[in-house]
Amino acid sequence: MRKLKYALTLLLSVGILLAASPDTGKWKMNQEKSKFTKGEAPKNEEMAISSQGDQLQVTIVGTDADGTPIAISYIVPVSGGAGQMQQGGSYDGVSTKRVNDKTRDTTFTKDGNQLVAQHMVVSSDGKTMTVTVKGVGPDGKPVEGVLVFDKE
Repeated sequence: MRKLKYALTLLLSVGILLAASPDTGKWKMNQEKSKFTKGEAPKNEEMAISSQGDQLQVTIVGTDADGTPIAISYIVPVSGGAGQMQQGGSYDGVSTKRVNDKTRDTTFTKDGNQLVAQHMVVSSDGKTMTVTVKGVGPDGKPVEGVLVFDKE
């Protein structure tokens, strides 16, 4: 009986870890719904998030407001914690905190200093992701706003 109890607990734990995170998939920025109060929103941005075991692979491509290409990719633990930048643009560090199943906070750093914080929330129907951004852009100027992404 005790072995069965441990086996069920293990299966439940593995099932929770393997469940697809609501933020996985391909996301495209909705320019009309995205607004910045400081700095400028990107012209366009696409984000691909895939689950690789207990890690999330995130790739972001697009064009900044001034026409500069955006190319960022990183890996972070699904459960939150320090990740690894693969291609960081202005960043050399990334970490996340999983707030709940549909909410994740991400911070980007350079030389140990936080530059940008993001608060990502996936809608209850899983079709929209809202990303609140606050920090300092690559040019050293403040950025603050909301990016809205539609799931493709």
